[in-house]
Amino acid sequence: MDARVWVLDDVEPSVRAQALVALRGRSPDDPEVRAARSASLERGCVADVLDGLAAHRDRAALWEPKYAAPYHRLLALSEMGAPGTDPRIHATLEACLDTFREPDGGFGHRKGSHLCVTGNLVRAAVAFGRLDDPRVARAIEWLVSAQRPDGGWNCFPEDPSGGTPDSWEPLAAFAALPPRRRPREAVERGVEFFLKRRLGLDDPYTPWRRIHFPHHYYYDFLVGLDLVTTLGATGDERLAPALELLRSKRGPDGRWALDITHPDVDPEGDPPYKPVIEEFLAKVRRIEVEPPGVPSRWATLLAMRVLARVGGGREGTE
Repeated sequence: MDARVWVLDDVEPSVRAQALVALRGRSPDDPEVRAARSASLERGCVADVLDGLAAHRDRAALWEPKYAAPYHRLLALSEMGAPGTDPRIHATLEACLDTFREPDGGFGHRKGSHLCVTGNLVRAAVAFGRLDDPRVARAIEWLVSAQRPDGGWNCFPEDPSGGTPDSWEPLAAFAALPPRRRPREAVERGVEFFLKRRLGLDDPYTPWRRIHFPHHYYYDFLVGLDLVTTLGATGDERLAPALELLRSKRGPDGRWALDITHPDVDPEGDPPYKPVIEEFLAKVRRIEVEPPGVPSRWATLLAMRVLARVGGGREGTE
């Protein structure tokens, strides 16, 4: 199986659009890329997630239920490269930017700015063409101000222990920006934070060692690899454990599978939260664009994209 040909076929147009850019070096404005993105509105996972999407001006209606609510579907659509020109996406993004906006410049779904909401909404807004929106610019400044002295971020402001790898959303927001628009010092410190911790693989939390898609606001080792290699860290020896894990997950036919669909949690890894986790899982409506355990176009594309960066374009395209 030629995995490169497989992700470039037209079965899943949203994957094809991203593969043309990542593996063939096409411009996002290339006619074939634009055609594939346009086709994704009519068929495939983008069309499925878009179906029934409606904007609301109420925080609860935008946020619940996970992950069927507009905000969560908007994030998934941004990860899949859906065109921001679609009126349903435009209306939902506008509702989220307005409804979740906080006075200090960040975004939050309850009271006050929240790290994951701000990072992910900025990432989605940039993906959908809203780079120059003043609300986005203020939110980027808020993310820079929220960076910890150790270079990381923490979803819990009251936690004095420093950054945590699962608070990856600000760095992902910066990675979505054009290189010349990225806050350079914050990016450098953020990348070093992840590299120093070997992309979280020093932590025993099992879900971080599994491949998922869509990511929503969850972290895993492939998320980390994609982030730091996007931001230029392609030759650092501290990537080795995560790259070794990624290669070990490659199937004999050259393709990768999703390990599980989010939410992927480990109740045994944090026993005090087990009752809360069980209640949470009972209410979730998962977004599953591909079944876990079988060759996945999304997992294969993401893995090949990373390996192409670290291997100079060879390893990820063999």
